[in-house]
Amino acid sequence: MQITPQIKEIVKGFFEAKVIQINTTNKFKLASGKESPIYLDHRKIFSYPSLRKLVIQEWSSLIRNEYRNFFEKEKNIVFAGTATAGIAPAYALAEIFSCGFIYVRAKAKEHGLKSIIEGFIPHSANIIVVDDMVTTGGSILQSADNLRHEGFKVLTTTSISYHNLNKTMSLFKEKEMGLLSLFKTTDILDVAYGMNFVDSKEMRSIMEWITSLDS
Repeated sequence: MQITPQIKEIVKGFFEAKVIQINTTNKFKLASGKESPIYLDHRKIFSYPSLRKLVIQEWSSLIRNEYRNFFEKEKNIVFAGTATAGIAPAYALAEIFSCGFIYVRAKAKEHGLKSIIEGFIPHSANIIVVDDMVTTGGSILQSADNLRHEGFKVLTTTSISYHNLNKTMSLFKEKEMGLLSLFKTTDILDVAYGMNFVDSKEMRSIMEWITSLDS
């Protein structure tokens, strides 16, 4: 990853807004019950206009460069957010690209039309599924599977960051699904270390934790 002034500003914003918090002594208890020396809350990004703008600008540039052919030829792109973490970033990307936006529920509603997909998708659409971050890949891949099951074409998945775990990447390969992310978690930490937001002890603890996720 090229460390530009914009990337440094984003990483600085992550720490200032407490998108990333580190505590190697009193570790954070995760939803899984496991303890972690690092806590990432990407949803906070969208509460801070300047940080949100920086992230969306860099992220949209990455997507545009990767899929330039689709955007230049005005292929029908729809951004699909995972519920709930992917809704805000998917809408922000749809807005900057002037594309359609939908979101995919974790499970179908039990009332009304019992929909799992909320919003309109043209049948010719190329869908980009969006989440804020990817750890195991379960949420974003399930959303992609639900869209494919309904007969829609999923172009790729995308996130702000991902842990780059071998077992997660194997699952994406098995599903024949791409993942385009702005950051690896280790990229963020490398930049943060160079800017003195993380010390060597914290880096060692976090890297050991990330490695343990793959075991």
